[in-house]
Amino acid sequence: MAKQYILTVLASNRTGILAALANALDELGGNTLDVSQAVIRQFFTMIVAAEFPENRDPDVIVDHIRAVCRPYGAEVSLKDPSDEEVFESADDPVEKQRYVLTIAGPDRPGVLRFIAHRLAQHGIDLVDLQGQRREEDRTFLFSMELDAPLGIDSLQLRRELEIEFMSDSITVSLQHRRVLAALAHPEPMGFNVASPG
Repeated sequence: MAKQYILTVLASNRTGILAALANALDELGGNTLDVSQAVIRQFFTMIVAAEFPENRDPDVIVDHIRAVCRPYGAEVSLKDPSDEEVFESADDPVEKQRYVLTIAGPDRPGVLRFIAHRLAQHGIDLVDLQGQRREEDRTFLFSMELDAPLGIDSLQLRRELEIEFMSDSITVSLQHRRVLAALAHPEPMGFNVASPG
């Protein structure tokens, strides 16, 4: 029987950090279920959903990963998804649909704050966020994956964001994920061509 945990690691981004972390997980009998990793400035960040042998003490998991990854200054935390004080129930009765929101333009304070508040007002969950500012021209690009309730008026939401950022020359794109997938991998269309009679 296995026990699942959510593991987060923050460390210096130097060659070998992933190998050290993978070794530590393997030595603990850990099995990775889901993982998200990024490098931000000089820092390696990773969040992992992993399962370990049921009898593996959580403190042992954290201490062992810290010890193996000590050369990288790793900070490690472990959360138990079954702990009701930490996580709300994952059983969300509201059906969702996935959208991709892209915001780009000249950098100005308050953009992310406005977007986060507007999404929350519509009951939209932010699933993934990638963002970067270009120092040479002080522009930014955010790309977000969103889980929106079925029936959300995506055209109205996009228009709200466009109006908010229009005076700053910030562009907004909001597309259903199925549309993006279809554009990325178009299927050949079948045509029946009648033979000349």
